[in-house]
Amino acid sequence: MDDSFERVLESLAQLDLPADQARLLELSDLDRSQLECFQRAWLPIAEPQRLKVMQSLGELAREHIDLNFDRIDRLALDDVAGEVRRTAIENLWESEDPALVPKLLHALADDPQPDVRAAAAAGLGPFVYLGEVGRLELPQHRQMEDALLLAAERDADSVVRLRALESIGFSSRDEVRPLVEQAFRSGQETAQRSALLAMGRSANEVWGPDVISQLHSPSPVLRLEAVRAAGELQLPDSVPEVIELLEDVDEDVRRAAIWSLGQLGGRRARGALQQLAPRAEGEDEIALLDDALDNLAFVDGTRDLDLLDLEGEAE
Repeated sequence: MDDSFERVLESLAQLDLPADQARLLELSDLDRSQLECFQRAWLPIAEPQRLKVMQSLGELAREHIDLNFDRIDRLALDDVAGEVRRTAIENLWESEDPALVPKLLHALADDPQPDVRAAAAAGLGPFVYLGEVGRLELPQHRQMEDALLLAAERDADSVVRLRALESIGFSSRDEVRPLVEQAFRSGQETAQRSALLAMGRSANEVWGPDVISQLHSPSPVLRLEAVRAAGELQLPDSVPEVIELLEDVDEDVRRAAIWSLGQLGGRRARGALQQLAPRAEGEDEIALLDDALDNLAFVDGTRDLDLLDLEGEAE
């Protein structure tokens, strides 16, 4: 076994994290034998240090796309500490492995910690989407929908209910719409935010008027979710108001408006982004604008092709 890997295992309990985070690079892409050695070293480590390790692994994976700690994250799904289990679920946010679904369903239904159930509910969302586009077996898709619908209505914790609502937003099941409506009409900002997020995920333009109604909400939280949903749903009627949000007092709303215009496309959206370009501040905003303009060109090009196809059919 590699000496550097063994040294990392020997020092796991003493690592000063996040200062020593780089030493955890040796834990990427473990084979079965290495994972067994890791597990033996992991079990005696105190809970606060296990949590720091898991948090550091998540940060490293987000910063370096070539790193893969999935095997360790899956191992930690059964940790005795709720915070470690929650972090493990959050670290697996990019996984599309259907074998993860039963673990998430078990956590959603049975974990005693609300934070873990909420993470599991959120983690199931991408899998519901995969089911909607035909990339998961139908029985598993239906099992997830049933579990999330149950959690959205009956879980004892309000955060779990809202995370479940957000994830079931990807579903086209008839039962979803009344739940989203109820949350949106509740008058509670947290519930309205989740409803708007679910609307954006629905790919259903029926939510257009509700989304547009919140683009100038006094709440920056609701403006942010509304402008994202407008882009996700590609609501053409929202373009003038999204353009106004390029001058919003909230930076997150302004950035979301840039992204949304890239999704919406059209001459007015392009003109607004081009006018904004000379005033862009910082590399991140410049990169965001460039990405938005690139996507806008793609969206408009796709629409031009669709128009040509329709004209050809008419002839």
